[in-house]
Order: sequence, then structure tokens, then C-alpha cells
Amino acid sequence: MELASKFELHYYLSDASHSMNALVKNKCETEFLAVTSEVAEILGIHLELDCEALKEGGVREIWKALGDNNPQITLLMAALALIWSVIPQTDNELSDLQKEDLRLSIEERKLEIDKLKQEIEDGVTSEAIEKAAAEALRSCKVATRKSNFYKILSKYEKVTQVGFIELDNENNSLSNEKLVARDKFHSFILRSQDLKPLKNSSARIEIAAPVLTDSKAKWKGFYEDQMISFAMNDQDFKRAVVAKQQSFKNGDEIICVLLIDRKVDEIGEIVTSGYSVDVVLETIHSGVKSKTIQGEQYLKMVEGQRDMFDAEKE
Repeated sequence: MELASKFELHYYLSDASHSMNALVKNKCETEFLAVTSEVAEILGIHLELDCEALKEGGVREIWKALGDNNPQITLLMAALALIWSVIPQTDNELSDLQKEDLRLSIEERKLEIDKLKQEIEDGVTSEAIEKAAAEALRSCKVATRKSNFYKILSKYEKVTQVGFIELDNENNSLSNEKLVARDKFHSFILRSQDLKPLKNSSARIEIAAPVLTDSKAKWKGFYEDQMISFAMNDQDFKRAVVAKQQSFKNGDEIICVLLIDRKVDEIGEIVTSGYSVDVVLETIHSGVKSKTIQGEQYLKMVEGQRDMFDAEKE
């Protein structure tokens, strides 16, 4: 494959003009640069970009890569064209991405990237490009910023389609332009920013402010040295508290099954969005532990499920 040094982002316009709303264009540019920087970081490729003068034919932005390793720059430019044009396969993309993202350790991922870089020393292949794009597409940041890009364009009807292509130093195309038509923009927009909650099956919470009435108000407590607000979803425990069968004083704790809700924010960072106690397993009053009935039932159920799973494996 010929070496690439530039990348073209091409907006096709409905009225055959060569101008578009500056705010829309600048917002899209922000998302494009965020994805490019993230992909370069994932692949461990040093990259700086210069923006060249716009060309006619709709609105064309050309970005010139400033880097020392031409094969790596070529890999990055070709991977970007795939990343921007590959439609997500599932509605649960972020959850699926997060599972994939956790599958490989940092060390394993670094080995994969190093292996990929070695593969392209003799030339960039289509297989290497696909591997690089697949690696980058596992990133929540890439998925989120790409979603932002298409969400912005979906609200701007003047753009009928958008194209992506890598160029050589003389602005010659090195592949077929990858086009995404307007009726496909919605396919790139994430329907939910929520991830599957994390579960701590033996969380220890020091109760700071219990809710002593039968309401949906949130409790407060200290979990892992930080104050949190959490929903008490253990109805048996709530009834015992309302009936004053459970009392609290300074330093009292619960051991519980804690669900930690997470979401991806607008820049692709994973943030905690809430906490909820599913089951109270034990209470700790003045240092003395007491198991709850529902906690014992929960542990028996978990043990039964584990035995069933082990039997199926055999």
C-alpha cells in the first residue's frame, strides 16, 4: 500500500454550495480531532496535525499528519477511514465495548499493539488496518465522540453525506472514499450512555444518615472512604427500619450487595451515576455482626446457582 500523509473529511451539501454553518463545522471538527487523538494514543503513534486550506466540492477539510514513522501514519490514516464509516453492530455497543475493553490487560494490549507495529514494517496491509481499527473501536471514547459527530450532523440537514479518505502528500486518493449517507447517520448515534452496573457482593457501608420512613429518599453512608448517597432497595430491611426493629447509632455498618451504576459522559469518560443496595447481608452494631434473613436466603440462592453451573460444566 502507498504511504499516506493526509486525511480528507468531505461534507456533501444539498445545495451544491461550498459553505456550511460555522458552529456545526467547528463542533464536528472538535469530535473528529478527539477521535483522531484517541486512536493515535491507543495505537501508540505520535501524531500532530496541520489543517490545510479548504477545497471546493461541498466542504472538504484536509488534515496533514506530521510524524516520523510513515508506515505508522499510513496505518493510522487508513484505520481512521474505517473507524468513521463502520456502523456499530448492536444497540448495546457501550456495554459490549466495555466488556471487550476489560478483556485485555494493559500489558496484553501493549503487546498486541507492538506486534501490529512490527507487522507493518514491511508494508501496511489491509489486515493490519482492520486490526488497528478494531482495536480503536473497542474504546468508549472513540464510540462516544463518533456518536457526537453524527448526532451534530443529523440535526444539520444541509449535509447529505460525509466521506473519509486517506491521501498522499500530493493530495492523491489512496483508496476509494468511504461514504456514509445521511439516512445512516442515526446508526452511529448511541441510544444509551449507560453501562452495565458493577456489583460488589460484600460491600461495607458505614451508615451516616438512614431514612427512617417508608419513602424513596436516599440513604447516606461512607463507602471506601467516600460519602455516597444510595437507594435502599432491600424492602425487608426497609420495613424493619420503619418498624424500628433496626436502629442505628454512630459507627453502625451494613455489609451488602451494592450495585454501582455507571455511564459514559459526553467526552467518553466512564463516571459513576448512582448507587443502590440490593440486599443487606449483615448489620454491624457496636462491632457485633448479625446476619439478616434475606441475606442468608440470597447467599443460598447464589450457592445453588453456582452448583447448577458447575453441574452443567461437567
